[in-house]
Amino acid sequence: MSFAGFECEQFVRGKGTAMKRSVYELFFCLTAFAAAPLCGQNAELSGTITDTSKSVVPQAAVRILSRTNGWDRKTETNSSGIYGFPSLPPGTYDLEISKEGFQTLNRTGIKLDVETHVQLDFTLKVGNTSQTITVTGDTDLVQNTDASLGNVITTQAITQLPFYARDPIGLFFLQPGVTNFGGGIYSEISGAVNGGKNDQANITLDGMDVNDQDSRALYSVLRITSDSVQELRMTTSNANADMGRSSGGQLALVTKSGTNELHGSLYDYHRGTETTANSFFDNRVGNPKAPLLIDVFGASVGGPIKKNRLFYYFNYEGRRDRSGASVLQTVPSARLREGIVQYIKTDGSIGELSPDYIKASIDPQHIGPDPAVLKLFQSYPFPNDNTQGDGMNTLGYRFSVPQHSKEDTYISRFDYVVDSAAKHNLFWRGNLQNDHSGGVPQFPGDIPSSVGLNNSKGLSVGYNSTLKPNLISTFRYGFTRSGIESTGIQPAGAVSFVGISNRHALTRGDARRIPVHQVTEDLAWIHGAHDVRVGGVGRWIRNIDIQPAPFHSADIRANRIKGAAIELEANVPDLPSDSGSYRDIMVDTLGLISDAIANYRYDINGNVLPLGSLAKNVNGNNEYELYAHDTWKVTRALTVTAGLRWSLMPPFYEATGEQTSMTFSLNDWFNQRMALAQQGLPQYAVDKITFVNQKDPRWKPLYPYHKKNFAPRLSLAYSPQASDGWLKWLTGGPGKSSIRAGWGMFYDLFGSTVAHQFIGNQPGFSTSILNGVNTLTASTAPRFTGIYDLPSQLIPPPTKGGFPQVLPDSSSGYYLIDDTLKPPYSMNMNFSVGREFGHGFFVQGSYVGRLSRRTLLQRDVATPTDLKDPVSGMDYFTAAAQLTKLGFANTPTAQVPAIPFWENIFPGATGNGLTATQAMYNEYKGWNGDGTDALYDIDVYCSPACSKFGPFAMFNQQVPALSVPSTLGKGAYHAMQWTVRKRFGEGVTFDLNYTWSKSMDYSSRPEWTGPFGQEMVVNVFSPRQMWAVSTYDARHMVNAWSVWQLPVGKGKRFLNQANRLVDALLGGWQISGIWTQSSGLPVTVGNGRAWPTDYWVAGYATQIGPVPGGNDTHNGEGPNLFADPAGAYAAYSRTLPGQTGQRNGLRSDGQFSIDSALSKRFTMPYNEHHTVQVRGEAFNTTNTARFACVYPSRGNPTQFGKYTCALNGPRIMQFALRYEF
Repeated sequence: MSFAGFECEQFVRGKGTAMKRSVYELFFCLTAFAAAPLCGQNAELSGTITDTSKSVVPQAAVRILSRTNGWDRKTETNSSGIYGFPSLPPGTYDLEISKEGFQTLNRTGIKLDVETHVQLDFTLKVGNTSQTITVTGDTDLVQNTDASLGNVITTQAITQLPFYARDPIGLFFLQPGVTNFGGGIYSEISGAVNGGKNDQANITLDGMDVNDQDSRALYSVLRITSDSVQELRMTTSNANADMGRSSGGQLALVTKSGTNELHGSLYDYHRGTETTANSFFDNRVGNPKAPLLIDVFGASVGGPIKKNRLFYYFNYEGRRDRSGASVLQTVPSARLREGIVQYIKTDGSIGELSPDYIKASIDPQHIGPDPAVLKLFQSYPFPNDNTQGDGMNTLGYRFSVPQHSKEDTYISRFDYVVDSAAKHNLFWRGNLQNDHSGGVPQFPGDIPSSVGLNNSKGLSVGYNSTLKPNLISTFRYGFTRSGIESTGIQPAGAVSFVGISNRHALTRGDARRIPVHQVTEDLAWIHGAHDVRVGGVGRWIRNIDIQPAPFHSADIRANRIKGAAIELEANVPDLPSDSGSYRDIMVDTLGLISDAIANYRYDINGNVLPLGSLAKNVNGNNEYELYAHDTWKVTRALTVTAGLRWSLMPPFYEATGEQTSMTFSLNDWFNQRMALAQQGLPQYAVDKITFVNQKDPRWKPLYPYHKKNFAPRLSLAYSPQASDGWLKWLTGGPGKSSIRAGWGMFYDLFGSTVAHQFIGNQPGFSTSILNGVNTLTASTAPRFTGIYDLPSQLIPPPTKGGFPQVLPDSSSGYYLIDDTLKPPYSMNMNFSVGREFGHGFFVQGSYVGRLSRRTLLQRDVATPTDLKDPVSGMDYFTAAAQLTKLGFANTPTAQVPAIPFWENIFPGATGNGLTATQAMYNEYKGWNGDGTDALYDIDVYCSPACSKFGPFAMFNQQVPALSVPSTLGKGAYHAMQWTVRKRFGEGVTFDLNYTWSKSMDYSSRPEWTGPFGQEMVVNVFSPRQMWAVSTYDARHMVNAWSVWQLPVGKGKRFLNQANRLVDALLGGWQISGIWTQSSGLPVTVGNGRAWPTDYWVAGYATQIGPVPGGNDTHNGEGPNLFADPAGAYAAYSRTLPGQTGQRNGLRSDGQFSIDSALSKRFTMPYNEHHTVQVRGEAFNTTNTARFACVYPSRGNPTQFGKYTCALNGPRIMQFALRYEF
């Protein structure tokens, strides 16, 4: 079978298990597509009909009529008096109930929202069917069918609220339990739902998947315009079994349909520089405000092609952005440009080293500041911002540059009622976008660093069939193709400096196409008091990635220069021991190239590809899910919903056959390393890492095929039915309050980024060889001669291609996959009490909890081991920590006592009047807390001596680091959440939400973060050291939104008889707004370019004293996390070997923002259904600056605690004109 965009190979993959897989997958496909699955994104209406004596009324005729499209559907109550209409399109309906011997009851204006189950009970009065009682009213606000938490936002709020991006998905951030701290779509701190990571949201459009299948960032790959959305359903906790592809928030959007009435809009939104405030930081450094010129314009129209049968809807929206972007880079200071290096002396004053002094007393080659380096430094602009860099040798340069973009979006939908009885309905929806965006230059005058293109597209086809009045089938097919390309400007391999921005952007182009085919078939069956739904879904995803092979590269890094801590510091007057910042700058100034990485790519035959040549990978993934759940109305008051979701998760694979695997389990290899260390044996005895291709019988998939992902769901909903007495006073009467409890198991989606990062750089097809680390000294390191001049002597030739492929010794750090990966899951629970009050008010209080298990975290399985001395029983971490403590105390070498570990494991270090311990102490003291660099000198290069085993007693001989995703984490979240809601009535609607919560975990990083980075496990032998509040833990969050049509003018409370002129002046005014406020997010103090425990992961500083309170955002040095930065700096120390440090121990600035809008609507004199709305909107109305981007580090005392960016933007005003009919 094949679809456009990929070959459907899901039935024949793998070795030896293909037939077994085929059985599972064929079973899923046949069951899912012959039975019934997922998310048609419809609504459901049911209830019980009784007479005045509260006896049920069977066989009553119930007819529902669509107000917008004119069709109707009929059913009868069963023997229990229960009626039901499953799988109704969201919209407004009228209901007619009749039974011989009773008066006919009409209920008008029933609003059914997407993915909601509404229960409406009615009482028939004795009489004739010719007698009709008409009741007008909306549905109850109380949810009394299940325990899911969430809300439905309709067109009115979507189009009338002031949203900066005009993206309806932004409304999701206004739900309780959802973090909202900006940072863009790839921010790990925004979009986290009830303690879950933000890559677990699930977004559907008309029932079809529109998620980012590569990184799973929280956005739709198809642009969804505000004007095209009929409504948005958001579920934040305990979705039923028919939802919940992942464990995060569930967002279901429905595209508008045409109706029997012609309707549409024309609109233009404009933002300009003249009504925009300057950003806080640009204003602070004296930069003029960046130009702002954005126009968003469009049109929509919908109506009938054939009344009651065939309908259309179109929407076009364009955006033209000719604005400026603010950029912050780190540049050399004016003194450093002259070759003068500054440092902090032991008394806290600033010392200076002149070029002549550096040449004579610091540089062992007696060259002094490298001429090519100084020439490069002098090509940078002068700094203008003191919030960046180390505050002495490097500072910030903040500037504004033009950044233009062009976006066009096209959306259409057709609906067809096949038969006059409306038993069969079809729809087709299509989306297309064409975007062009320019990147920013590295510095003013440079060319843009990139150009981006986006031509993503998608379609959805649906067929609804009423097989019986109580049996509805819903079929969906969807195709979504994300298409993104970008260009780059890097011409060749480059040399990079530490602590200084690259002079030229080192961007590379790439192209990615991700076609996704999805098929679902939904079956809803009402039987007696049971509402049963069963179903399944199939997705076929191909991630086609084309990118150039990486160039070679070289670094200038002090921690990779052997003996730099001693050789470059011996003649520096009054240099403190904590001098990592000085060492970095001195190596930069001397231009000492410390190491190089040679990158080679191979074809499937083992031939080396030319540098920069294009490489293509096609990552395949097939997903299959089945679910069944039953909503059982036990009594009129009690409803029990139970369900089960079963997910089949085959591993990702490379569809063209270019996929390798290790010959043994990486997890077993890591356990072997630990076992050797515990036995006091060296690491050179561990198995060699070897890779094979798919032709080898030892080849295996990336991780196991997961077939037992059963996720049960259970909820209880109790709605008191008291109709009199104090219980009615307390509960509001029948159906006006509910008590709900729910528990559910939800599996995380995972594997897309894991597979992409591994397959794109897998050994055998890609090799990175690290050369020079800790072998070159300040005397032997080659000097910098130019950005694109790599020392040829540091670039080793390629290793032999082909398979089996043994990972070469001295390889760079690699990204591999733990072959024991298991699907992460969460257990969600909630308990809520809600009550509806008069005038459309609703109040709900909830407990919401989540227990996350087997969460993804990143660990380094090649980390140097904690070798145990079998004689003394002392381990390496204990021995290294003792030396480090002595070094922090500046203990004289002669006073260092013998430590058994060093004496027994490194007896060869004894000599020259020193014990082995004292010789090792000098090495560790020189590195001043950088324990793994000291160990690298000792264990790899035998300086001052090797262990009794020789080299590689603790380091692995092949690689210094292997970053591996493993499902070993866990988390916990507990919250109290309150919601006060006002349904639209009397011209007002609003939501007010408050969350008080605490989230804890081992790591908060989503899967899409890089192989080595923040929140990687520091001590893999004790990951529990990472347990702390989550990076996105906001203790208090409050948000609100409101739309208020002022009660003035014709038909309103005041001046309701006004003439046309008065109404034109005073009527039609509207105020709307959004308020967001929260406490601050956690902040971690960095360890200051010291790697005590892991060679590749620095970890965090350790708090050793009280941190002075206060948060100074107004001092002359710029906004700071601390009122007393020097006192706060003194409260932290570098961390000891074997330790992680304090993760997330501080709190940053909190969020505060108010967005507001004022609008005036004019009714056209030629048609009262045609209106013009004039709007003015202000984002961050109060122009309040709250701050972010704070990275305090022990290695940078002068900049400790400084904020470098704002959490929210400056005040921006937008003006709009809308014509609606």
